[in-house]
Amino acid sequence: MIICIKKKCVLFDVDGTLVDTEEATIEALKITMKKLYNKEYTNNELNFAVGLPGKHTLHKLGIENIDDAFRAWGEQIREFSDKVRLYPQIEDVLSLLKDKKIKLGIVTSRYDFEVAEDIVLNKILHHFDVIVTYNESLKPKPYPDQLLKALNEFNIDPDDAVYVGDTPYDYECAKGADVDFIMANWGEADRKDNFDDKKIKICNKPLDLLKYI
Repeated sequence: MIICIKKKCVLFDVDGTLVDTEEATIEALKITMKKLYNKEYTNNELNFAVGLPGKHTLHKLGIENIDDAFRAWGEQIREFSDKVRLYPQIEDVLSLLKDKKIKLGIVTSRYDFEVAEDIVLNKILHHFDVIVTYNESLKPKPYPDQLLKALNEFNIDPDDAVYVGDTPYDYECAKGADVDFIMANWGEADRKDNFDDKKIKICNKPLDLLKYI
């Protein structure tokens, strides 16, 4: 049985939640690592990159000249721009939530410029009241810093918000901020096995969010 949880605010992750960028992110990273360092990785070895700030991903890969690699990776991602799209139903669900007078926000591991330069994401940014991107003054997900900043900007209690995301990083971020979490399971792959908590709230398509909120 689905229990409706009354909320005043819904916060969304971006990659893998609002925008389908997984293929572009991973393929671009594989090419970048091959071009710069002649290192070959499988998709499974790089899946962790989805949901982390880009420079943290490169640090985990042991890259020393992170700024140069990050720039090359970004240029490679732009070459895959034709593979990036909004998930079906996203625009509909955002409009319906706004009609219900629910405040909408974004909490993302992207940097400011990565949000500003994304043509696909910019199609829906007008729906959002608060956008919290990553910067070095905040600890990245799974730490709750960004989510707590969003709650502060909304001047809203954690009990009145829910965070929608697709990775364990998002889940741990929400848990650390005492915010309810809903897992976005509308990508091509079933993400349930990525989560240890088997009682997690799951939506298999964006409009299913309306059953909870």
